[in-house]
Amino acid sequence: MSQKYRLGQSREARDLDHREAYSRERGGESKRRQRKAERLETGIESHDAEALLRLPDPAPWMHLPEATLIQRHSQWVDLELADRSTLRATLGGKLKGVRLVCGDLVRYSMVPVEPDDPRFPPSINLRGEGGSPEAQVVAVMPRKTLLKRGGIDDREPWQLICANADELWICAAVVDPPLRPGLLERAQVLAVDAGLTFRVLVTKRDRASKKDTLPELDPLREQGVLIHETSALKAEGIEPLRELLHGQVVVLLGHSGVGKSTLVNALQPEAALKTGGLTKFGTGKQTTSAARWLPLASGGTLVDTPGIRSLSVRGFDRALLGRVFPEFTAEVMENPLAVDAGDDETLERLGLDYPERLQSLQRLWLEMEDRNPNQNVWR
Repeated sequence: MSQKYRLGQSREARDLDHREAYSRERGGESKRRQRKAERLETGIESHDAEALLRLPDPAPWMHLPEATLIQRHSQWVDLELADRSTLRATLGGKLKGVRLVCGDLVRYSMVPVEPDDPRFPPSINLRGEGGSPEAQVVAVMPRKTLLKRGGIDDREPWQLICANADELWICAAVVDPPLRPGLLERAQVLAVDAGLTFRVLVTKRDRASKKDTLPELDPLREQGVLIHETSALKAEGIEPLRELLHGQVVVLLGHSGVGKSTLVNALQPEAALKTGGLTKFGTGKQTTSAARWLPLASGGTLVDTPGIRSLSVRGFDRALLGRVFPEFTAEVMENPLAVDAGDDETLERLGLDYPERLQSLQRLWLEMEDRNPNQNVWR
C-alpha cells in the first residue's frame, strides 16, 4: 500500500504548492488542493494595489440621502444620519466587492428587509438597538482622506482604518507598555500618506517623574510634531484635547494597554468604554475588538481602534520618509542602506544628533519594498 501524506508533512514545499503535484489524487480533495494552488500562484508583476481602493461612480445616486458608515458587519452596515441617529442597512449588489471602512460617506435608499428574512437575525447595533436592516447602501462618495496601513501580502495589500478623518492621534504610554519611538515613526508615515494632522498623546504621564523630559520624543519635538502629555486618572491635559475635537473626526491608534479607552472615557464619560490593564507578560489587554465611531457632545467624533501589535508600512511610497526623517540629506535618502549605521566615523560625518534614527530609517526603507512577502509559497 502506498504511503499517504498530509499536507505539510513529507513533501517538498515546491511540490506542496504546485497544482500539478495533485494530478494523481482523486475526488474532491484533489480539486480542492488544485484550486488552492491556483490562488497562491497569483501574478505579482500584474498586481495593482491601488485598484482595490477605487470606488464605483456615485453620480447616478446623488439624489438619494447621505449617511456616514460607522461600522461594517459581515452582512450589513451601521449608518449615522445627519441628526446622529443610527440606521442599519444592507449593501447593494455593485458594492459587494468594494472595500468599505468606518467613516465612508454613502448614499442609501429606504428598502426595508422583511423581519423574518433568515439572512438577518435579530442583532444589536452600536447604540444597543436591535433589528433588521431598514435600508440599502447603493453608492460610496469619493474619500477626502483614507488612513490605511500595509497588509499581509500582495493579495491583501492594504488594511483600511478610517476614511474622511481629519487627524491621527497616536497614543504612547510612558510605562506599561513602555514608549516605543519606532511606532510613532510608523504612525507618522501613515498620517503623512493620508494627509492627516499628526499628534502624539503621551498617556499615564503621572507614572513618571516630572523631571523626566521623555528624551525619546526629542526628534519629533524638533520637527514641530504636536505632542500632548496627559493623565486620565488625574484629569491632566484632557480639556485642551476636548477643545481640539470640536468639529473634527479624530482616529486614535496605539498599542493595547496604552490607555486609549481610558482617555475616551475621560473625554466623554457617557461612552463608558471597558478598560483593561496588562497581562502577566507585560502586554496590554485588548478591550476594543473593532473600530468604534464615537460622536461627542462637542460635535466632534472619536474613532477608537483596536490595540495594535505593529504598524506595517509595506507598500507605501519611500518618498514619504523624507518628511518623517527631515534631518537626513538627499544623498542619504537616495539609498539609506548604503550608509553604515555602525560606523562611528560615518555618523560623525553626517552630524546626526540622534544616530538611532538612521537604523529606524533603514528598517522602514527595507519594509517599503514593492514586492510584499507571503505573496505565494511556490515561485
